Amino acid sequence: MKTILLATTLRFTPILGASLVEGISSALGIVMLIGFIFGTLCVIGGGFAIRRGDTDSGKLSIVGGLIIAGAPVIVKALFVAFGIGTSTVDVGTFQ
Repeated sequence: MKTILLATTLRFTPILGASLVEGISSALGIVMLIGFIFGTLCVIGGGFAIRRGDTDSGKLSIVGGLIIAGAPVIVKALFVAFGIGTSTVDVGTFQ
């Protein structure tokens, strides 16, 4: 009985591992999309704040929006810089 159970467990382990990586990759892709949209809205809101005359708040909103929208690319660049170029979600190639 132990042999059958062990053989069954070993056979299904790669399937579970692959589906987990694909699920995490899809979830991170959705989070990146939401972050990009939110960051873009922050930059637009900062532009409107500067137009209204609130320059300090507008500048902070623009910088924050750029950081939020560009976070996946920043993290990917840090991964490549530290030698961990194989991440779950690929945002592009860096030389």
